[in-house]
Amino acid sequence: MKRILLILILIFGCVKIVWAQDSQSVLYVPLIGITSVPNPLALQKGPGKVTYNYAVKNFLVETPITNIRVVDDVCSPVKFVTGDDNNNGMLDYAETWRYACTTTLSQTIQNTATVTGTANSMTATQKAYSTVVVGSNNPPPLVSVINITKVAYPLSLPTQGGNITFTYKVTNPGVVPLGDVVISDNKCKDMSGKLGDTNGNNFLDPNEVWIYSCTMNLKETTTNVVSVSGYANGLMAASNASITVKVDQTSPAFPMTGRSNNNSNMVIWGTMTVVLIVLVIIYILKRKLKGK
Repeated sequence: MKRILLILILIFGCVKIVWAQDSQSVLYVPLIGITSVPNPLALQKGPGKVTYNYAVKNFLVETPITNIRVVDDVCSPVKFVTGDDNNNGMLDYAETWRYACTTTLSQTIQNTATVTGTANSMTATQKAYSTVVVGSNNPPPLVSVINITKVAYPLSLPTQGGNITFTYKVTNPGVVPLGDVVISDNKCKDMSGKLGDTNGNNFLDPNEVWIYSCTMNLKETTTNVVSVSGYANGLMAASNASITVKVDQTSPAFPMTGRSNNNSNMVIWGTMTVVLIVLVIIYILKRKLKGK
């Protein structure tokens, strides 16, 4: 019996058993936001110069975003101003990167600013719109911008799919309230009512943040687009954002545990090793009993 115990100690001392819950591999989808605010908001006396000021945010704590690029279809070039606090070239969650661009406008126009960035080999994209009124004394509306602070929970799904909850944050960075605000998602239809209308007037005021959510069941990797629109002074404000949720397409031999394939193989081999050891022990014990 002492010999058997010695064999067990030697075997288990050489085998490293890796349990599934000891290691996790989570894929975070990059999430970026941008606002576009012109200065001045209107050119009442006619054509003149306007400076667009852009603020870019990363809404995911876990993943910094690289290769940030901002372009505007009305103004060029868009130049980086400040915001990379630690000078690492990555847009971190705690940072706000600011850009600016100056151009001359001769008529009322709506611009589209687009920001892109990369994380986890995926590209994040967001657009912002703003309108500058030229030659009018009417208060200028500024287009609302939708920022999705929590793209989805969970951020990815196992092979069998599951429920995903999207959360949307709608803000108005302008100076006039926006009415008739409508939000829709081209894939998720069960949209909740808004939260955040603090004064109950059904207008998205510049100091308010309206929150919506929507839950759906996904069986495969899906990209959905959320759109928001509102009106001020007869002009429509609009914005949109796209979201991609990945559903694992592999067919693992064991239930999904959030591990990478290499770690899953280690679990399989570790389990097989333990089974083999147990069979050897049973065989040795039977031989010993027969010898007696």
